[in-house]
Amino acid sequence: MTKSELVQRIARQFSGISMQDARVMVDLFLEGMKEGLMSGDTVELRDFGVLRVRTRGKRKGRNPKTGASVMVDEKKTVYFKQSRILKKSMT
Repeated sequence: MTKSELVQRIARQFSGISMQDARVMVDLFLEGMKEGLMSGDTVELRDFGVLRVRTRGKRKGRNPKTGASVMVDEKKTVYFKQSRILKKSMT
């Protein structure tokens, strides 16, 4: 599902909400999640999962073009762990 499909689905499901309002709601929701993650908070969505920022340490990598070993710097990544309910519904 794409962002625009989600916006359309929200606008269809709630008759009082226009497509523009639904787009604003989705944008605000995503922006709030991004701000929380950037400040180091954990974003927990009950019955869906948890998003948190993890730091990946410095490691040895490989340049796929040349095959040469290179050191990859430490970086932050977003990690998602699905809830038990979501996991159970997927099987």
